[in-house]
Amino acid sequence: MSTKTIKDCTVADAYLELLADRGVEYLFANAGTDFAPLIESLSKAQTLGTPHPTPITCPHENTAQHMAIGYYLATGKPQITMMHVNVGTANGMNGLLNASRGNIPMIFTAGRTPTNEDALPGHRDNVIHWTQEMYDQNGMTREAAKWDYELRNGEQLETLIDRILSVIQSDPKGPAYLSLPREVLSIPMKEFTYSSPSRIHPAKASMPNPDDLDQAAQVLAKAKNPVIITNWAGRNPGVMPALSDLAERYAIPVVEFSNRYVAISRKHPMYAGGNPNPYVKEADAILVIDCMVPWLPANVSHGDDCTVMHMAPDPMYGMWPVRGFRSDIALACGTDLGLMALAEAMEEPAKSNQKAIDERRKKVTAKHQDLEENWAKKLEEVKTQTPIHPAWISHCLGEIADGDTIFANESKLQVQYIPTEQPTKILNAGASSGLGFGMGVALGAKLADRDRLVIGCHGDGSYMFNVPVSAHYVAAEQNLPILSVVFNNQKWQAVRGATLRMQPDGYASKMNQMPLSHFTVEQNYEKLVEVSGGYGEQVSDPEKMQGALERALKSVMVDKRQALVNVVSTDPI
Repeated sequence: MSTKTIKDCTVADAYLELLADRGVEYLFANAGTDFAPLIESLSKAQTLGTPHPTPITCPHENTAQHMAIGYYLATGKPQITMMHVNVGTANGMNGLLNASRGNIPMIFTAGRTPTNEDALPGHRDNVIHWTQEMYDQNGMTREAAKWDYELRNGEQLETLIDRILSVIQSDPKGPAYLSLPREVLSIPMKEFTYSSPSRIHPAKASMPNPDDLDQAAQVLAKAKNPVIITNWAGRNPGVMPALSDLAERYAIPVVEFSNRYVAISRKHPMYAGGNPNPYVKEADAILVIDCMVPWLPANVSHGDDCTVMHMAPDPMYGMWPVRGFRSDIALACGTDLGLMALAEAMEEPAKSNQKAIDERRKKVTAKHQDLEENWAKKLEEVKTQTPIHPAWISHCLGEIADGDTIFANESKLQVQYIPTEQPTKILNAGASSGLGFGMGVALGAKLADRDRLVIGCHGDGSYMFNVPVSAHYVAAEQNLPILSVVFNNQKWQAVRGATLRMQPDGYASKMNQMPLSHFTVEQNYEKLVEVSGGYGEQVSDPEKMQGALERALKSVMVDKRQALVNVVSTDPI
């Protein structure tokens, strides 16, 4: 067994070198007084050239958390964040909740304010060290974190780091939280020896139970009106080819309901749109893949004879308190592996149903063609509309993008108008609807591949949640030129829509501006990017939309300056 030894170090020194050895490349951080031992260790590592994660200064915790998420989505490599004691943890909870509900592995850490008033290295030396102490700082994170703990001594470093990395990367994936007391980080150690490489590895994705797989294959292969419903499966890069093959071979329509990632190309003949209701009503077999909410029970229900199957790393979604969707067959597995296994298992039983499959293929393909015609018709209707329609904005974005472009999306982007032939190019990390994730995700993806075009699409409400001064600062400091596009409709459309769904004929529906949902001050968002040396432009004329994006693209890809286009837009109706 190979080992490495560090001599005459502190716990903080050993901690940083161990993280680097385990493949953690970046430390996204918002620092406070609890960071003092780590800052000294980072300075030492930079001076001596010893291994350590590269520190990225993030002026706000939202930026840090979502950069770690974006980097993971682009690379599959979990990273580490660190915040300032309890207050930083509180600010980082938005990102932790998104990582938790989105099954994103991330090491979320925070300092622990000193508990000793004197004597020990790292003891209290500031008034704030009394007022920041909590009885249970970790308790804030416990419902969202997959694992949490507090570092007690240097001797347990290797055990804890390997424990974290193995737990968060095993299905169902998720984040961990580790608090780091200042006194513990300051402890001197004569030497620290650890195994390299690690001898503890995460559990790899599993195959589905053979009996349940055979049963599901029989049901789907012989069904008359099957449907596949998903929304988050596309975050796994192996899902798109596996799902595309399964749907094509057996002519099964695929609905992406309220999708955050893309699991099947919008041009695929089996893509059936985003509305599950008509398919659920008619279905005799439903395969739900990696989808917490496949339809809204208040709006639609399936027949009693319909067989409902769920496929996901955790098809029971154990972290969610209430979920009552029927589950006749549950396939716990890696979704890409499960889809490939299901396609093979269906081959023999599908032979007796080939005529029905051929007839269904014609119907589903025709419905898909209707979708494409409706998209083209909609675009023709709105291309001269003022304020600018999201469909036209999306089309223009599609004109400057290619198949390698990554979109970090928290807007009304119309995905059908942009390239969707490659997996993991549409990233929507707001699994908890914790707004303000898009800019951090875009920056993390750009950090993973500096030559790639990364476009962040934001509603004006979500753009403000991003703490944009923080995000624009990081883009400038780290030389990460991203293109940000703000869909500026001067409202929180989600708030307005929720109110109208509950009270369609109520008082609010008759108001020009509902309380707490509209912005009444004109915001020149394009000016904010200029604070950090970027290029900004506002556009309100649809005929000038393409030109504005092309100028912004030149700024990003040629001049290597971040850019923002503030689009005066309307709602996607």
